[in-house]
Parts: sequence; C-alpha cells; structure tokens
Amino acid sequence: MHVQPLRSKESHTTTKGQERADAILEVARATLARDGYAALSMRSVAQQAGISLSTVQHYYPSRDDLVEALLTHFLDRYQRVIEQRMAQAGDGDRMALFASIIDLCLEELRDQIASGLFFEVAALAHRHRYAAQMFDAVLTRARRTVRNLIRDIVPGMAPAQCELRSALIVGQMVGVMTFVASQTPAHAELDGLRQASVDAIMRIAFAP
Repeated sequence: MHVQPLRSKESHTTTKGQERADAILEVARATLARDGYAALSMRSVAQQAGISLSTVQHYYPSRDDLVEALLTHFLDRYQRVIEQRMAQAGDGDRMALFASIIDLCLEELRDQIASGLFFEVAALAHRHRYAAQMFDAVLTRARRTVRNLIRDIVPGMAPAQCELRSALIVGQMVGVMTFVASQTPAHAELDGLRQASVDAIMRIAFAP
C-alpha cells in the first residue's frame, strides 16, 4: 500500500479507542527501538499488547501504517514540547528561548527509545523506499519547525537563508544525537558536547 508519508490520521471516536491505539503504539515503539524493524510484526505487537491481531489491524492496517503513526506521534510530541516552551516564555528574550528549545530537544534525543526509533528508520531509509519517504518527511518537518523559529526572531532574513540554516541545524542535531544518545558509551572528553552544540547551532542560526 502506497500512501503519502506522515499524513494526518483520523481521530478515534472514543476514549477507550484512543487509549487502545496509544497502547499499540507504545508496544510498537519499544519493539522497534529495542529489537529493530525485522522484529516488528503486527502479530508480535498484538501479543505484547494483549489484544487480537484483528484489533491491531483495525487501527493500523499494515506495518507501514504502524511505523508512520509512530513517527507522527514522535514529531507531534516534539512540537508540543516546543509550543509549551514558547508559551511559557511569553514575550521574553527570543534568542534565549531558541537556545533553550535546542537544548531541550538535544536532551529529549538522549532517550533510548526516541533515538533508537530514529536510528532504525534512518537505517531502513537506505533499503526501503517507503521508509525513505517517511524519513524525508521527518527531516522536512523538523527543518520547517526550526525555520519558523528563526523567522520569528529574524523576520528580515532571506527565505533561502532560513531554509539552508534550518537544514544545517537539523543535520547538526542528528549528528550530535549519535554521541549523546543514552545507549552510546560515555566519553569524558565529550562532557561539554551538548552545550557546545547549542552554541554552534546558535551561530549557524543567527550569524550575519
């Protein structure tokens, strides 16, 4: 089945239905991050969630639909975190807000399941066209979020510059994640990497 990646999924009509759909996603998320795509089957998700295979397929007809929903959930979570941080900041220092959002995202990317999910889909993107589409959609949405933050602070920046800088920032964060993910062995000489990354991203975003 071929669909546009990261499309909006219709809301479930009941609280129970939403809770069941979320429970399925949580099982699938942990399985994909821990054991990889090969271990992610609709039947295994049903068994771990304690429900029937037909129930899983009611909410997510295929494995691709399930992975797509996982990525959408992953991105929506980050979007909510950013929006909450912006709401809390109000009319405060926008540059400080940007730095705090980047730092917060880097902290979130340390999570074993979040980073495992990202790395697994990135690896799949080299072998599966559908995964490549989804991965591109993830990166595109992340770029647009960063781009909009930059535009909010420097509204006069040329659109092309905003696009290029946001791409560089997302690339920087993806690269840093390989060093800061919780499952990565710690290296004492890299203790300051997270703050150095925030500083570097600030320069990429706002240098003349």
